[in-house]
Amino acid sequence: MNRYRVKLSFKTPIHIGYREGAVDLTDTIIHSDTIFSGIINCYALLYGNKKTKELADLFLKEEEETPFMVSSAFYYVDDEYLIARPFNFSLERYTEDIKEDIKKDKKVKYISERVLFSKLEKLYIKGEFAFSKDIQKEIYKVEERPRVVVDRFTNATHIYYSSCSRFNEGCGLWFYLDVEDGIKHEIKSAIKLLADEGIGGERSYGYGQFDFSMEKIESRVENAKQYMLLSLCIPNERDDLEKLKAYGLIERTGYISSPYLKSKRYMLHTMIKEGSILGDKFIGNVVDNTPSDFDIHRVIKYGKAFLIPLGLEV
Repeated sequence: MNRYRVKLSFKTPIHIGYREGAVDLTDTIIHSDTIFSGIINCYALLYGNKKTKELADLFLKEEEETPFMVSSAFYYVDDEYLIARPFNFSLERYTEDIKEDIKKDKKVKYISERVLFSKLEKLYIKGEFAFSKDIQKEIYKVEERPRVVVDRFTNATHIYYSSCSRFNEGCGLWFYLDVEDGIKHEIKSAIKLLADEGIGGERSYGYGQFDFSMEKIESRVENAKQYMLLSLCIPNERDDLEKLKAYGLIERTGYISSPYLKSKRYMLHTMIKEGSILGDKFIGNVVDNTPSDFDIHRVIKYGKAFLIPLGLEV
């Protein structure tokens, strides 16, 4: 497999569901299961159900290698790429201010790749971000937009507010894509369609549309004492849960996106969060969530472990 950095530059606001039914709240990163679902749905639009079923079946096999893998999407500012802060990762080695301000430390959720993988002696903290250099610009701003719903029985109107994120110039989201050469063109075409269709919620309002670029990069050395998750992960039977050194959990559910299904929910999955530290490699899992009364196409939940090796003690 070859690894690519896929960089998303949003042309319109984006709404990422934070909690079911809470349209006034929006997340700002895109989890790996959402990215995978968007790619697969657009793949089906381009290549049809039969070919998509064949692709889905490859993910459901009990094998470590899959045709492609994605991480979650994190922030970038110009050439500064951020990832999830490793759980229990101390910032004290970089700045004395942290020792005097514990609240400042706790706020940091995302950290520059350069801070983790370069021998820097200093970092710059701004809110929930830890940069390798002094960056003053805001990455995004959250906007609230009024919506009107009309009661179909009384014709009464009700106003509610929907939140969205708008990225500032030079800022956006990026994710890793590992893909086999034989399917690279098809996956790139699916991402191109996804860019036009939009990712996330409120797409009927034009939300979530983006331009993108793909930069080939080298994978880091595989053998390490510990690894960090850059995706959500559903452990499989071979993954040793005793190897979880520091981790967080998140519950993921939602509705199945399909032109053949309406208001059908996914199963609730408890997944290991990005930034979790593992003492050994995990494979992760892709789960068949196809409803028993539905046979038009597969419905799968992506939970493969996208790992990077860490050489630092946390």
